[in-house]
Amino acid sequence: MSIISLNINKGFSWFSNEVISVKGCFFDTENNYYEKENLISFFTNIKSEKQFISKIKNINGIFTILIKLNNQILIATDTTRKFPLFYTFKNECLFISDDVLYLKNKFNINTINSQSEIEFKAAGYTLGNKTLLNTVFQIQSNEYIIFEKNKIKTQGFFFLYTTNTAYDSSYALLEEKTIKVINNAFQRFILSLNNRTVVIPLSGGFDSRLIVALLKKYNYKKVICFTYGKQDSFEIENSKKTAKILNYKWLFVEYSKKIIENYVTSKTFKEYTHYTGKHSSMPFLQEYFAVKYLKENNLIPKDSIFTPGYLIDFLSGSQIIKAYPDGLKIKEISKLITKKKFVYNSTSKTKKNEIKKIINNLLYDFDANYKLKYPHSVFENYDLKEKTTKLIFNAANTYSFFDYECRFPFCDKELISFFKNVPIKFKKKKLLYNNVLKNYYFKKYNLNFHKELQPSLYNLYIQTIKNKIKPFLPYFITKKFLIKNDWLNSEFITKQMVISMKKNNLPVHTKIKAYNELNIQWYLYFCKGLIKK
Repeated sequence: MSIISLNINKGFSWFSNEVISVKGCFFDTENNYYEKENLISFFTNIKSEKQFISKIKNINGIFTILIKLNNQILIATDTTRKFPLFYTFKNECLFISDDVLYLKNKFNINTINSQSEIEFKAAGYTLGNKTLLNTVFQIQSNEYIIFEKNKIKTQGFFFLYTTNTAYDSSYALLEEKTIKVINNAFQRFILSLNNRTVVIPLSGGFDSRLIVALLKKYNYKKVICFTYGKQDSFEIENSKKTAKILNYKWLFVEYSKKIIENYVTSKTFKEYTHYTGKHSSMPFLQEYFAVKYLKENNLIPKDSIFTPGYLIDFLSGSQIIKAYPDGLKIKEISKLITKKKFVYNSTSKTKKNEIKKIINNLLYDFDANYKLKYPHSVFENYDLKEKTTKLIFNAANTYSFFDYECRFPFCDKELISFFKNVPIKFKKKKLLYNNVLKNYYFKKYNLNFHKELQPSLYNLYIQTIKNKIKPFLPYFITKKFLIKNDWLNSEFITKQMVISMKKNNLPVHTKIKAYNELNIQWYLYFCKGLIKK
């Protein structure tokens, strides 16, 4: 016996018949577009596991699919894992749901997995298929699972970012290819909009600026840009200037005390926290106040599609710049990941060694042949499946919570597959990406600004030195650094969490290195049912 409960229909809805349930939107290999009821037709003729895996390998978009096939249940999700499924086994029965709270409450599962909690405190998410709940598991990025007779028969990953090949083209030819794949991805994105209003969270950096430059290139009219944060935010100048040059509407949402105060105790926020955290990821607050404000003040159409610039920075090599040392060996990757990705809250050497072992196992689970691949691609593959999916893409649930759809034009499969094989020498300095943006997309519209937020290699070098020094600085100096760079008003946001914890007589770790530490601490209490006031 198996029970399936799919009830979350905010933003995107499930479309189902007797055997198929599917959610999202995507293109096939012929660039035919599927959404809403048409999603079912794409999967209608699947008769075997082999056909199922072949189908999901050729989808380009965001999706989660569940198919009942004879005595089997087949599930899969895309790179972003935008619509995760959760599952548990009870009394030889399989239960699958898109709502982790459904499983938690149905079976009164309140035991927190101690190892998952350690990982969560350090990274802000649980590793692999684990959740914070002891017997509840989650589907992973680009994973498929075949259940048979209420047990897992087969599971694997149908797309990997690991590689042992790299383009040997000239740099000039690589630039041409970069422009081509970006344009192709964007043409698909525009087709998926169906002439609806696209809403861009426009920062002062390159990635969201590229989106609006491309919208102008393809003469898309229905565009609203918004920027959020404190009045003195470094994002404002370049974002406002970009929107003005391209003649797009620009809105600013100030993160004042008025818009933030007492948010923790509101029913809306508690619902949001459950919806986005899912007992597996730290709920991001970055855009919560802005999207809530835009909706409540009717500043955007109800059928708007939010489009953040997620992933392109990662594809172009940002993590290699920030974390990847020259000459890294395969055997050193798990140690590097532990050091660079598990930075929140104090973690003992013993606990870090345990995390390192788990990461070693994950690297093998993701790709049994990873030791034959380029070390940088193994590092990036981990980061894509874990941090990028569980923190960055998970943040897009803000849009869904307020009942808006979203698109990720830079998560296009052609684009990802191209950057996967770009030589590391062009990723280390983000040379290829930055040059294409500046010389091909920005120059045309005078979007190359004198004061850029994109850090230079010198800035990154200085930041690396600062990061090494910070752990040894007195707390008041660390605090000063945090407040100086607090363009989101995170000091006041997390202060509300501190007040909440103290009201509930819970211990608070206040000597923090980053505001996310308080976010993690409060959320763990919330998951344990300890936030009652």
